[in-house]
Order: sequence, then C-alpha cells, then structure tokens
Amino acid sequence: MKFSPKPFGALAAVSLLLVGCSSGQAADVEQLTIVTTSAVLDQATSMAVSQYVQDQGITAEIQDHEDSDAVFEALEAETADDHAVIGIVTAQQEPDSEDQELQLPDDVEIVSQAPAELGLAAAASTMTSAQFTRDQQESTEDDAASELQAACDGLTWIHAETPADEVDTLTEGLAEQGCSPEFETTAVVDTAVYDDITGRLKTEPDTVAMLYSLDPIIVDQGLTALDVETDSWSRSNVVAVAPDHDDDEVLAQDITAVFDEIDSESATELLRGFHDSRRSVSDLDYEVDHAIRHWLAQHDLLDSDTVTDNSTDTDE
Repeated sequence: MKFSPKPFGALAAVSLLLVGCSSGQAADVEQLTIVTTSAVLDQATSMAVSQYVQDQGITAEIQDHEDSDAVFEALEAETADDHAVIGIVTAQQEPDSEDQELQLPDDVEIVSQAPAELGLAAAASTMTSAQFTRDQQESTEDDAASELQAACDGLTWIHAETPADEVDTLTEGLAEQGCSPEFETTAVVDTAVYDDITGRLKTEPDTVAMLYSLDPIIVDQGLTALDVETDSWSRSNVVAVAPDHDDDEVLAQDITAVFDEIDSESATELLRGFHDSRRSVSDLDYEVDHAIRHWLAQHDLLDSDTVTDNSTDTDE
C-alpha cells in the first residue's frame, strides 16, 4: 500500500468521501462503522464519535484492528449506500514537514484531524528525573554524549504507547545523543498494563516510560520529562479518514464536531475518563460509555441531562 503525505490544509474539505459503496450514489447515512486500532487515544476518540453520531440518530459500531495498515485495508470493503465506513487512526507527521503533512495512503482522504499533537516524552518520577540531571552535570562537561550515556546507565526504559514504526526513530535519536538503552516493550496497553506502568513509575527508582506528553498520568502522578533532545522524535495526530468513493457532508460535519474539541488539554481529559471508568468499582456500574458521554457533555456536544456522571468514583 503506497503512502503519501496529506497536508493539514485538507481539513477544510470536510465534505470528503465517506461511504464505501459500489453504486457511486450518495445516500443519507443510517449506519456508521468505525474501524480503529488498539491505541488508547484511537479507541477513546472512536467511542466519542460513536456516541455522538448515535445521538444524531445514526447506528454506529466500532471494529478493532491490529494496526493502521489493517484499518486502511478495512476501508476498502464495499457496503450499502446508507452505510458509511471511516477509520480513526494516529498518523505520523512527515519528517521535517513545515505544513504538518501526514503519512497516509493515496486512496484515503482526511475527514477531520484533531488539533492535539502527539509527541512522546520520557516520563519519570521527579526523583529519577532529578538524579538524571545530576548525573549529566557530573559527567565530562565537554562531551555531551558521555554526559547522557552516564545518565542513561542503570535506567529501566519502557515503551508504552510508542507505535512500532516510531521505535527505531526514537532509539536512533537517543543513540545520537549518546544514550542507547534497552527498552521493555509492552503489548496492548490495557488497563492492567497501564496501571502496572503507573505503579512502577511511582515506586521503582530509575524507571522511565515513553508516554505521549498529554497522557493524564504525567500530571496526575506528578511525573516529569527527562532532559533529552526530542526534536528528531516522531510527532503524530489522530485523524478520521475515509475511502475515496462517495461523500456525506452531514456525517462529515458530525465527525468534525467531535474532532475539533480534541486539543491537548481535552485529549488528556478524555483519556483520564477512559482509564478511570475502566477501573471503576462504582455500585452504579460506571462504564466507559458513561465517561465518554460525560466528556461530550462537558464540550456541549450532548445534553447533560442524558449523561451519567460518576467519573470520580474509582478504586483509587
């Protein structure tokens, strides 16, 4: 599958191609299938779009796929005229792209792009971060590579949400600075894995996790980012994409209504509610759907009277 960069300016064309049907005729969409990956923000965004369009009277379902390539392949399936298929994925920005162009296949179009930029941070406890800085300062001042290598020695590094195709770029960027750590790579970051990483960062000295800078645990657990150069690390955005077949302006507007709200701050809120609801022990059975709807109501996308809010009732 051939990939080419997609310009940020493509967002202006919100009447882009949504319905994967064979007849070539536009129809009112009654059913929406969202295909997405296991990445947490992809999942949470897909649920937000699903809940919102269902409130507009459209039946919606979410299908999970292993990675973005599988999502793009799923977009090629033919459906009925009233059945739309979109993909929600995290797409990398083209390296050194001034226009924030995204690497996407030629045969998909951007329906909407969230303003939140996903940049990775080497997150650690304040104690680990302070020790890291001291180790740098105590090393040979005229050899930056030696300084960083000395600071990196003895640290345990964890890849949490790092996409597989970004790992090499990140590792190479660290190596150029003189840091060549061995990473522990997690599987799908479900609630148990996420909580385990959180616990290790809080209780195990010299532990570092590669997290998106908007991840709520960085703020909630008082973590800080290590002082390493991150300019060469990949950055990405969550986008809704659709096959190059037919258009439905109303559905595109509904999707964009949700995506426009996902800046860095609200993405952190969305992820916090997503994680908290998954570990909830509320007697009222506070589910992920409730957390998503609460987030939508906070952004005036749903009537608050239709929302259950037990978001603070967790096991922590």
